[in-house]
Amino acid sequence: MITKQKNIKNVLFQLNAMGHSETNPILLRVLFTPEFTKVDFGYTTTNKYIRGGWIKMAKETFIENVATKKRYKMIKATGITIAPQKHNFQSNKDWQYYSLFFEPMEPKDTIINIIEKEKGTVNDFNYYNIELKISEGLEIM
Repeated sequence: MITKQKNIKNVLFQLNAMGHSETNPILLRVLFTPEFTKVDFGYTTTNKYIRGGWIKMAKETFIENVATKKRYKMIKATGITIAPQKHNFQSNKDWQYYSLFFEPMEPKDTIINIIEKEKGTVNDFNYYNIELKISEGLEIM
């Protein structure tokens, strides 16, 4: 269920941040809207697997406000499958953009964690201490 906060503008943050894995995926953008918080990623395959391997997202993925410990549930995903299903790549030259949608966050300065699996391995898509400053965001229509 998507809830709506009143009188809040849309704020976009361009990030290009890495998670706790050494290569993939790259956290590209975070968008605050009154209806949801959207997080965009870009993933490129590696030579580790002949056909590029696979990606998937845990349905329990959440955003955590570092200061308050409040958690925001994932409500939708596009461009990536939800576990146990997997998106299988066709080659080690493939790439995939995907977006995760979470419950709406208040658009104010914050530091967040994006957690697929608590105490996860480098195979989980976890991002820690992502600083979002409203003054550095772009207000969009």
